[in-house]
Amino acid sequence: MKLNGKKGMPRWLGLGLLLGAGLGSVAWAQGSARFDGQYVGELTLTNVISGDCTTPPRGALYPLTISGGVVRFKYVPRFDTTLIGTIDANGNFKATRRLRRGSVSMTGKIRGNNLIATIVSPSCNYAFQTKN
Repeated sequence: MKLNGKKGMPRWLGLGLLLGAGLGSVAWAQGSARFDGQYVGELTLTNVISGDCTTPPRGALYPLTISGGVVRFKYVPRFDTTLIGTIDANGNFKATRRLRRGSVSMTGKIRGNNLIATIVSPSCNYAFQTKN
């Protein structure tokens, strides 16, 4: 067995691990890319924790975009910020954004063309669901 340098793992093992890691990330990217697109849905205020929470206007639609496995959601009603995260091969995702006081997180799932998610912030909670 030939070693890479004086100490370390066999050269073939190191190359195998490197190749395996590369293929694993390609498989993950392909699996999550199948959800790429724009999902338009409604926000509903579900809980006021503290402070001033904005109820989204009736009928207002908000886009959530997924590209290359990256989730982006512009969180307009309260903080006017963009939540960014990732989606896995099963359609589960989480997008977050740090704020001055805490953070906002969106956790959700895609099944077919339907997307449902919850948004939790230090002051308000919302539900997001695609509009069919």
